[in-house]
Order: sequence, then structure tokens, then C-alpha cells
Amino acid sequence: MANKDYIPSIVQIPEQEQKEFDKLIKTYRKNFIRSSEEIVSKVFKENPSFIRRIKNKDVSSSISEIRELAWQEYLNDEVNFNVVLMKDLHQMLKTPKEIMDGLLNSDVSNLKGDSLLNKVRSICGEYAGRVFPYIYKTTLSTTNSRRSRAGKTFELIIYEVYNCLGYSYDSQSKVGRKIFSEVGLGKKVDSILPSIEHFEKRRNKAIIGTMKTSLRERWQEVAEEIERTKIPVIHLLTADRDISNSKAQEMSKHNIILVTYESVADSDSLTGMKNIISFEEYLFKEIPSILDYWKNNE
Repeated sequence: MANKDYIPSIVQIPEQEQKEFDKLIKTYRKNFIRSSEEIVSKVFKENPSFIRRIKNKDVSSSISEIRELAWQEYLNDEVNFNVVLMKDLHQMLKTPKEIMDGLLNSDVSNLKGDSLLNKVRSICGEYAGRVFPYIYKTTLSTTNSRRSRAGKTFELIIYEVYNCLGYSYDSQSKVGRKIFSEVGLGKKVDSILPSIEHFEKRRNKAIIGTMKTSLRERWQEVAEEIERTKIPVIHLLTADRDISNSKAQEMSKHNIILVTYESVADSDSLTGMKNIISFEEYLFKEIPSILDYWKNNE
């Protein structure tokens, strides 16, 4: 093995490489990880049975399965991203290059069999250990990306469900945040059914929706949005399966209707909670009643 005195030993990324590595991560993530839109579109295109199931009111299990398929697609992209980034790291940044060059300055071309395997294992292990600050930085980036991806993917799945059922809607991603802001709605509102125009005509005859994969304490942001905008009620669609009775009661006080999986809405702990409904009830009772109103009053 090479003389380790000549190989950089670092505990954090050198300051002069911080910004360069941030740009590298961003570029590689863009090039090797598909957008949420691409992934959700692919899942629906390759699994047309979901459209039939949704139209037949099998929504909760469909949403759950679509989310899992989309997540697996994303994880596959993430593996590819990590492989390419780590493979190219020593070509793009000075310190990883110095580490790699130092580890490879001994002749391995004459080694064979177990000797070669042991040498390769040693080089790979030591390289990974010495560039760990870069690996750690990549991991932090991945954690943040996963959080935002999960929310965006869930939102897009819901919109695809609306499309399957032929429901008209406006979303911030569709018409822009400025349009929502002009009617007094903040960024916590994701969509309006059937449209912003209908909301402006009669606020209590439009469905104002927001999506959150996990509730935790974030549902309080929705309560604050209701208070600020004075909207009568908001539908909070969630993929969270851990919903306590006390949390559901608290949301009820803030005029939040929680839309969740059928198995969660029908669970013993939430029995009798009028502000907890399933995706099925939301899509085939609540939305049609609003659409029927406008059909008869326009």
C-alpha cells in the first residue's frame, strides 16, 4: 500500500471545494434522477389497471400501491446517481483526486487472484473512508431530497386521480402561486376544485385542498392558513397512517377535514369522527356534491 503520509486525511470538505461540490451534487441529481412528474406519469402509463380500479372506487389501496411503485423508481434513480457521483468524484475535485492517486501509486498490474482481490478491497475501503465527508454531504442532500420528493409525488398522484375521474381543478403548480395569492390564499393551499373562479364566486362551494404525506405538527400550518384567510373549511389529504384520536379532535376544532386511507378512517380509534373521511368518500361523495351544485347553478 502507498505511503499514507502522502494521502490527504480530512474530516470535512475543504472550504474551497464546498460550493463546487454543492453544484456537482445539484447537476448530477438533475441529470440522473427523474422528476416526480416523470416518475408518476411512468407508473400510471405502465399500470393502466390503476385507472380502472380508481374509477371502480378502489382508491385507497391504489394510492398506496402507486406511491410504493413511484418510490421504488426514485430509489433506483438514487442508486444510479450515487454510483455515478462517487465514480466521477476524483475526476472533478482536487482532494478526492489526490486521495485516489495516492492509493493507486503502487503497481497492482502484476497482482492476480486473492492478492489482487485483497488489494482492490483495501483500496476501495480506504478510499471510501477518506472521502467520507463527501459521502456524508451527499447523504444530507439525499435526505432533504427524499422529504420534498415524497410530498411532491403524493400531490401529483392525487392530481392524476382527479384526472382519471374527470374532475376539474386548479393547483398552484398548474396556474402559479401568484394567482392563488391574488385571491388571498397562501402557499399552504395546494388546490381548489372545481376552480379558482368558482372559489371567488362562492367560497363555501369550492373544495380547498392541501396535501401532506406526514402530519406530525405540520397540520398546525394548515390551521394557521384557515385563520389567516378566513376560508370556511379545508380538506387535508394525507398518506399518514398514524393519526391519533386527540390529534383528529384538535383538527376538527380548526375546521380541517382529514382525508386519508379507508382503513385509517374506519379504524376503531377514529370511529365517529365526522372530520375524518376516506379517499373514497372524498372522491365519490364530497367532490361530486360540489360539482353538482355548480352544474345546477351556472
